[in-house]
Amino acid sequence: MNTKHIARLIKTAAGGSLIALASFTSLSAHAADKEQGFYMGADIGRAKQNLNAGSQSSDRNSNSLNLYGGYQIDKHFAVELGYADLGKAKIGDASAKTKALNADLLASTALTQDLSLYGRLGAARYDRDFSAGGSDHTVGFKLGAGLEYKLSDQLSLRGEVTRYNNLPTADGQGFGRTANNVSAGVKYKF
Repeated sequence: MNTKHIARLIKTAAGGSLIALASFTSLSAHAADKEQGFYMGADIGRAKQNLNAGSQSSDRNSNSLNLYGGYQIDKHFAVELGYADLGKAKIGDASAKTKALNADLLASTALTQDLSLYGRLGAARYDRDFSAGGSDHTVGFKLGAGLEYKLSDQLSLRGEVTRYNNLPTADGQGFGRTANNVSAGVKYKF
């Protein structure tokens, strides 16, 4: 072999290595992109609110609905915006209907290839309409934990427990300041 053949062999090997490196980088970037992206979902569940009016004290359950949209930043973190209808709580003749608009940060870790555990921390703006007249709103925080099971790259099932704090109260009517929600639903990733 002369030096021309050796130089050509080195150039061919270097070119092939660059093509292989570019292909690997492209595949890695594509895999990372699969983790990122927008999603939306809906959950239904039961919200439990503690009520206390004089000698009457009880927990009341009502149906709940949560609609949300979010962005998966990477495989561990996401941000979400959502709307929650926590249902109507009644004590005696009085009732209150509670809704929330929220912004949350989610952190997750994989337990298996398809199952992950996540936690959420966020802020919510609560609106509560009282049957005795009037409404009130407050801002508070919420936190939760849940499991997500991936059915496909786009579709997942979720189950979650969420605590809503600092809900509005009506003086003397006994509506509590917290609600606990247990829910299950679906998430669709674009």
